[in-house]
Amino acid sequence: MPASPTVPATAGAPQASSASPGAACFHCGLPNPPGRRHEASVGGAMRAFCCAGCLAVAQTIHAAGLEGFYAARTAALAPPAEGADDEWTRHDEAARAAGLVREGPEGRCEAALLLEGLTCGACVWLIESWLARQPGVESARVNFATRRARVVWRADATRLADVLRAVAAVGYRAHPYDPAKREALAGRERRALLLRMAVALLMMMQVMMLAVPTYVSDDGVAPEHQALLDWASFTLTLPALFYSALPFFRGAWRDLATRRLGMDVPVALGLAAAFAASAWSTLGAGGPVYYDSVTMFIALLLVARYVELAARHRAAEAIEGVARARPAVAERLPAWPARGDPQAVAAASLVAGEHVLVRPGATVPADGVVADGRSHVEEAVLTGESWPQAKAPGDAVLAGAVNRDGALVVRVTAAGEATRLAAVLRLVDQAATDRPRVARVADRVAAWFVAALLAVAAGTALAWWQVDPSRVLAVTFALLVVSCPCALSLATPAALAAAAGALSRRQVVLARADALEALAKVTHVVLDKTGTLTLGRVRVQSVAPFADLDEARVLAIAAALEHRSEHPIGAALDAAAPTARPHATDLRTVAGQGIEGAIDGVRYRIGRPAFVGELAGVLPPAAHAFVAGAGEAATIVVLGSAQRTLAAIALGDTPRVDAAEAVAALRACGVVPILMSGDRAEAARAAGSALGIEDARGDLSPEAKRDAIRALQARGAVVAMVGDGVNDAPGLAQAQVSVSLGSATPLAQWAADVVILSDALVRVAESIGHARRTLRVVRQNLAWASAYNAVAIPSAALGLVTPLVAAIGMSASSLVVVGNALRVAHVRGGATPARDAATVPRAHEARVI
Repeated sequence: MPASPTVPATAGAPQASSASPGAACFHCGLPNPPGRRHEASVGGAMRAFCCAGCLAVAQTIHAAGLEGFYAARTAALAPPAEGADDEWTRHDEAARAAGLVREGPEGRCEAALLLEGLTCGACVWLIESWLARQPGVESARVNFATRRARVVWRADATRLADVLRAVAAVGYRAHPYDPAKREALAGRERRALLLRMAVALLMMMQVMMLAVPTYVSDDGVAPEHQALLDWASFTLTLPALFYSALPFFRGAWRDLATRRLGMDVPVALGLAAAFAASAWSTLGAGGPVYYDSVTMFIALLLVARYVELAARHRAAEAIEGVARARPAVAERLPAWPARGDPQAVAAASLVAGEHVLVRPGATVPADGVVADGRSHVEEAVLTGESWPQAKAPGDAVLAGAVNRDGALVVRVTAAGEATRLAAVLRLVDQAATDRPRVARVADRVAAWFVAALLAVAAGTALAWWQVDPSRVLAVTFALLVVSCPCALSLATPAALAAAAGALSRRQVVLARADALEALAKVTHVVLDKTGTLTLGRVRVQSVAPFADLDEARVLAIAAALEHRSEHPIGAALDAAAPTARPHATDLRTVAGQGIEGAIDGVRYRIGRPAFVGELAGVLPPAAHAFVAGAGEAATIVVLGSAQRTLAAIALGDTPRVDAAEAVAALRACGVVPILMSGDRAEAARAAGSALGIEDARGDLSPEAKRDAIRALQARGAVVAMVGDGVNDAPGLAQAQVSVSLGSATPLAQWAADVVILSDALVRVAESIGHARRTLRVVRQNLAWASAYNAVAIPSAALGLVTPLVAAIGMSASSLVVVGNALRVAHVRGGATPARDAATVPRAHEARVI
């Protein structure tokens, strides 16, 4: 077993001489499993941990400087004083120790919470509105599909413990989000619902058998036999009512306690009234009984809820898949390159420059560069590409990727929250807790519907009391059952959850709440050329010095000016330049134009000819000749000083292998593709012509792109822009929908409404088509729910629907809605683009500044 790291003891931690084989986990207190255990030295004594995760959390606590945690934890684990309530405080402290609470500017804190007890969209509204009224809470967003909430609060006004306590006050439970905890809660919820459903179905079948003589007998059942059947039905209904239907009564009580009406209220009211009347008849008052209707209503309602739960879990699995890829433990090599045993440490505690061992089958714990070893690495969780990629010394690897065969030694370049995986997780977290406008409207409509339904039920009962008092209960019960707002409450969230899950499986993250709705309305897509229609693999093709400089000196100066740039041109110049290069100071980037800086007291500019000309003066004739001879598709950057133009550099890029397919797919969707580039107009037109884009514009600054998009919008267009760099940020902000690829700069990703992790451009058209399908399904579901209630409610109010038929109709309507929503659980078409870009003709190689 590799040597274990040393974790200094914290004040108040229990002192023991050793970790005995049967000892409890030092971190969580659970019994250690038999066999191999994880151990670490704590304050000179060996401590045992039940798993590598607890060991990693303990090291994270120490690395964060939170030595007081175990002292507080030890006190909290002691039996609390009578009446004390410190459960939420323990959650608070543990969440902070594990880094689950993010601290932002101006004293703001943010945390993702996992919720228990959600049953419909009304629960979402209740938690959001309740938390919004709590002191210090600035925002609360709940996602029904994933059962997650994202809460932001002011640290000087409240604590996470107060937020958790507030959630419990309205009848729900919240935990700091953890992928393992989510899976455990999801499994427990599924098993509990399955057991309740099984009991209800069993009782329903037994009660229905006892009711058969009443339905099929022509002369009726003898009174003494009917009494026996009623008592048997009464006994069999009790488990269904007081066990299977218990969540409905709890939900209704919670709704009434918070003075709002959810869908559990009419359900509980109808069940209680029907059972009470039936029990009263059985106990001797005489009259009809409705045990068969009660048990069937409970059973079918639970069946519908279980189907909805399965659909929601399927959607959530796709959304949460990235979170499970986040590594918790790493094997650090402290003595590298000298030989030595690896140390098991928390992945979040790694720092840049350290080396880690990644064994075959293990997950890469941090972003880094391969220092030793050769292997194949699968990065499907980040790029959607399941085909393992060959990695050798010098190649970059990403946190969350899986090493498939040979062992690798990786030099860490970014760890913890600085990794690309962490950035994706932040996007996923945001997507999983925001709700689109259509969902918010549907929730409000469902809440008003319940209030109107109860008013109609009360009016119907009064009317039938005047017409035929003996039918008051049957008609009112049938009305409450047949119009249960399950279908209306599920119409929108079921479809949206299925669509989000389907897009997540295609590596498409909806980073903003209303992105799906906006995507469905897109009429024009603006495409940047740099890194969007091209691969961003820029290479220096030729260099033309115009002064007494050689090619190596030109490239050295250019690389020195570009060394901080994230633009692919900067990477190309850096790769082509010699190792020895000057040091540039006072660097200033002008988006869409170039870079200015000083070297040895001389000011230089590199970038577009006009930008450099402002400093260096008019371009010499040789520069114009070089531009003319470079070809339409080449990208030209000019280097100049305050005295003169020094050189021109031609660069080329490779079009994406799926660029033409993506443009054709957009046209097939009825969307107009437009190319807007900062490169020369000739290069933009050449690229557009090669890809079948009629409207290709070049020589556009970032502000010009924004103005062009604004002009399209003024004519009624709904514009989506696909961009990847800093110079695209104004256009991305102006467009109704901004789309960024996974290889884009962090600024472009954070400005985007949609992030395509796989870099597959064809996903843009797929997402638009799927968004349209989803909104069609939402409209169909709402239309079905509205039409069903428009027919069912009057029929039940007129006494034309029996309670038994009402139960069947209610369940059928919910299953129709969920089944229709599952139609968008898969994205149509969109084969994965070919991997081999080498087969693409290179005649149109281009690059944009």
